[in-house]
Amino acid sequence: MPKFSNELINEKSLYLLKHAHNPVKWQSWNEETLKKAKKENKIIILSIGYSTCHWCHVMERESFQDKKVAEYMNKYFISIKVDREERPDIDNIYMDAIQKMGIQGGWPLNIFLLPNQKPFYGGTYFTKNNWFRILENIKNISDDNMKKIVESSEEFTKEIINSNENFQTSKTFDIKTLINEIKIKFDFDDGGMLREPKFPMPSLWNSLLLYSKNNNDKEVYKHTLKTINSILKGGIYDHLGGGISRYSVDKKWEIPHFEKMLYDNGLFIELLSNIYKISKKDKYKYYIDHCIKWIEDEMMSKENGFYSAIDAESENIEGKFYRWKLSEFNKIFKSDNDLLSKEINLKNNFGEFIILTLNNIDFLSEKIKIKLFNERNKRIKPITDKKIICSWNSIALIGIINAYQATKNNSYLQIAKKNAIFIKTKLLSKNRLSRVYGSDQLGYLDDFAFTIKAFILYYETTNNKEFLDDAKKLIEFTISKFYNKKEKMFNYSSLEHEKLISNKVEIFDNVIPSSNSVMYQNLLFMGKLFDDILYKNIFNDMGNSLSKYLNTYEFMHNWIYVNQINLFKVNEIKIIGKKNKKDLLSILSIYSPNKVVQFQEEEKDKQSFILCRNNVCEAPIFDVKELVDAIKV
Repeated sequence: MPKFSNELINEKSLYLLKHAHNPVKWQSWNEETLKKAKKENKIIILSIGYSTCHWCHVMERESFQDKKVAEYMNKYFISIKVDREERPDIDNIYMDAIQKMGIQGGWPLNIFLLPNQKPFYGGTYFTKNNWFRILENIKNISDDNMKKIVESSEEFTKEIINSNENFQTSKTFDIKTLINEIKIKFDFDDGGMLREPKFPMPSLWNSLLLYSKNNNDKEVYKHTLKTINSILKGGIYDHLGGGISRYSVDKKWEIPHFEKMLYDNGLFIELLSNIYKISKKDKYKYYIDHCIKWIEDEMMSKENGFYSAIDAESENIEGKFYRWKLSEFNKIFKSDNDLLSKEINLKNNFGEFIILTLNNIDFLSEKIKIKLFNERNKRIKPITDKKIICSWNSIALIGIINAYQATKNNSYLQIAKKNAIFIKTKLLSKNRLSRVYGSDQLGYLDDFAFTIKAFILYYETTNNKEFLDDAKKLIEFTISKFYNKKEKMFNYSSLEHEKLISNKVEIFDNVIPSSNSVMYQNLLFMGKLFDDILYKNIFNDMGNSLSKYLNTYEFMHNWIYVNQINLFKVNEIKIIGKKNKKDLLSILSIYSPNKVVQFQEEEKDKQSFILCRNNVCEAPIFDVKELVDAIKV
């Protein structure tokens, strides 16, 4: 029996439950806890993390299980734990705060607040000694100079509320200037951007892929391919089980930070699908299949929702499940070692261990892969966080639908269908999305934005109009509850959410495209599908508001992607007559992100197609090959 239990014992979050038996008297973020902080006039320690975060685990073991640390925290502070995946609204605000303090963001995020929730000091991971020293310093300063703390908290809060203003520009930058700016940052040796650690950033490369095709920029296309190929060769890709890790700690993509996130893999499958649509190379088809098999085998619940993530560590050791010793290979393969050395780099690259990276091959042979996969499965596996998050499910659904369109593999459509029905029946009720399955917490803007995008894509792939109708209801709800008329953008939290010290307007794209940029695309496509003046007006207003932030390609990449689609005109395709699956796949399998498909079922002997761009329509087309040739990227 555990010696201690705190209030987190009643939570559902795997991350919060991990801290439920700490001697620290952790409490949840709720009205009662916040009132208690005010009543007792105590400083709040807000500690934010997530279940698959390695350094969150380390700090929990080193500091939060320590009795001396716990006694001090319990005596002088109100300690609150938050799962950032459940409450991204809280995480967004206080991650902004940390960065305003000049500290590089990351998790665990540990920040000190006044009882009114305003921040004044914080950081990420601390060793036990440093953490205890900080606790003592905060206590002493609050006793001696509370006025200074209050002034500091007011200043940081003001900066958080106005955080987007710091990134505005009065200059106008054209697309060529922004492309030249990002080219300077390319790592031409190893792919990706010239920095460490390296994040895969599939959405960025998707945007650059479209730019390269629109503008015949062979350098950008070549670098996008190099980046994808380097990721597929490196240790960041799991060559046995499939899927990518969250990031690589080195520039060569060899050593991953081993946690595997659903959203990364959904975005990566979408990127691979687009590359396959262009290149038709079997290599990319193999990796699409491998990633989807990982999702189906490891990440799919019995109810067809997708789990959120797999931990970076097992048995309290980061990467233990994924590392190998040369002696293990010798024992497993014996006489086949020559074959192994042709396919795998057998040099130690992780201390005394080997993380699998490929030599000059496209992918592992089945013989080696199956042997190593079966051997690895004898080990204790990292924990899977079985939280089912709405937006991440929709991101994965978008990737899998794209994979079906690219490869015409019907098994992918069946997986997509199961997940789409799960979202529709389990997460959606009366135009409201739940953030997490099993919770009544209303979804945030990213939940609505990605689900609308997924439902539009599912409709054009299946002609199931229920999903287009749901997309319309969701976009109407989003406009009524999230739209900020003053900013001409959408707030991250709705009118119905808890009021915090700030309601972020999420502008900048990161690993996941910003929720506003996804809504921007949704409004463009829904405006075309329904010829709706409101959607078109909001789209145009967002575009006008956007110009003051367009001073970087990297962190505005999805906005630029949508602008490119609009600039080169959307292919509005109407299919008239009974749906012909083969013809539909001929349309969907070409690389054309700038298209929307509508169906008009009529009892006609022959199917026909109408292709329009900006309300200018061509004569009816009766041959699908002629239509495909007429579609412009």
